[in-house]
Amino acid sequence: MTHDDEPDALLLSLTRLPSAAPRAERDARVRMRCHSTLTRRHAARQRAMQSKVMLARLADAALTAVLCGYATMALVQAFRLIH
Repeated sequence: MTHDDEPDALLLSLTRLPSAAPRAERDARVRMRCHSTLTRRHAARQRAMQSKVMLARLADAALTAVLCGYATMALVQAFRLIH
């Protein structure tokens, strides 16, 4: 720690800064920007979820079709063996 009698330039410049007090118009502007960002993110997430749901439904339908085809072929082979 130094004990200089000269005032520190950095501390002097810090004392000239305005005090940090809340301002209503700035708070409203920040709040509005935050809400718009959250709304955009929510909409993008909803679109992504809808496309994922559609892709999952298509995958389920394809898997069901393959399994039904496999079961049909297994039944055909079983009937051929019986007769």
